[in-house]
Amino acid sequence: MSKRFSIFIIGGTGDLARKKLLPALSRLYTSGEIPNLDKVYSLARSEAQEWKEVACTLDADFGKLCNFIPFDVKDNSSYARLEEVLNSLEGEFIFYLSISPFLFEDTIRRLGPILRKFTNPRKLVIEKPFGFDLQSARKLNDLLHRYFIEDEIYRIDHFLGKETVQNIFSLRFSNTIFEGIWNKNFIDHVQIVALEDVGIEGRAGYYDKIGAVRDMLQNHMLQMLSFLTMEPPCCMAPEFIRDEKVKLLRSVRRMDKTEVKSKVVKARYEGYLQEEGVSKDSRTETFVAVELYIDNPRWQGVPFYLATGKKLSKKLTQITVVFKEIPRMFMSLLDCKPKQNKVVFQSAPKSKMSVFLELRPPAGRFLACPMETEISFDFEEYYKIRLPDAYEVLLLDLIHGDRSLFIRGDEVELMWEIVQPILDEDLPLHIYPQGVSLPEPARKLIESSGRNWYV
Repeated sequence: MSKRFSIFIIGGTGDLARKKLLPALSRLYTSGEIPNLDKVYSLARSEAQEWKEVACTLDADFGKLCNFIPFDVKDNSSYARLEEVLNSLEGEFIFYLSISPFLFEDTIRRLGPILRKFTNPRKLVIEKPFGFDLQSARKLNDLLHRYFIEDEIYRIDHFLGKETVQNIFSLRFSNTIFEGIWNKNFIDHVQIVALEDVGIEGRAGYYDKIGAVRDMLQNHMLQMLSFLTMEPPCCMAPEFIRDEKVKLLRSVRRMDKTEVKSKVVKARYEGYLQEEGVSKDSRTETFVAVELYIDNPRWQGVPFYLATGKKLSKKLTQITVVFKEIPRMFMSLLDCKPKQNKVVFQSAPKSKMSVFLELRPPAGRFLACPMETEISFDFEEYYKIRLPDAYEVLLLDLIHGDRSLFIRGDEVELMWEIVQPILDEDLPLHIYPQGVSLPEPARKLIESSGRNWYV
């Protein structure tokens, strides 16, 4: 990218800016990947000491680019002050809304008219959740399109910046042995999990209004699903890749009330109501599991089990593709039942990919019952490098205008369509002990079909 640009982080002293955005920008700048960065502005109501410590000490050269602007998203005088700053700048403006989703609309209504006064190229980055249901997502899209064209809007999902998730694409479409069996004829089912061992970590003001369905299932989980199951795009270009994701999401079966009750589990960890800031009559879920189906020729009849939750036994983000059992005649030949083959994409706690095969044990009989053998590839260990943080990947794509890993307007609405029946139905809220691997009702969801979770 040759043109100059400046980045404005609205909510620039918050956790996301301090822990992720500013460090990522600093690493990109000091490594020489974004030499044309002119200024970084943190916009917030108060100049927090933590911001000074991060912005000014990450790197001496990067620190010289960092500026603070007192800013209240609901105060018109703040936008007038911002307009004065914009008048003094040349090049592209990149605005990053690192604020509560409850403030998106107010900010866009005031920021949009200001930016329309300038001829500078501009981009707007929006964190999730994008809306709170299908209706609000459509309303937010309409509001954005009042001031911005779709090519200027970058709806970000940091899961898509993870090395392992992106390698799903490479594994499938670069290797005939995998793409040839990536269908209902060979795959028994798929599990997608994003489990955390921590709770809400003082974010009750946000999380208690959102819950696991809106916070994780509607965005991160469905994005991983679409990358795993989409058809090959005709060309390696951002819009063609996103076209295939949209086609896939249109094929995900919408659940009726009966299916929601039988294929969805909502739960909450013990002690959630005692967390500071949580409403005592809260019905917010901290865990959700769902069984989904994709009604297209490739995936018809294959169940997809998605689960995400907090205060569980470990942190684990992974996709497990489970292949069908071997024919019964082979089982009788071996006098045992070999385990099903699996391909596992893990992005946490490690970034790795594994293939599980059944191989003859050392020094066993010729027809001995095989043992499960893992062939694993750890990206960092193999390349002997630090993998870039997800935000480094996405910020660099943003700066270069590559929209492949960002979410399109119609795409986000389709994801809300899929989860809207879950939001509409008043499901039982199960309580689970902190530190369990999975809530018991989630185990029963998959065990009812004779399967087990791989967590």
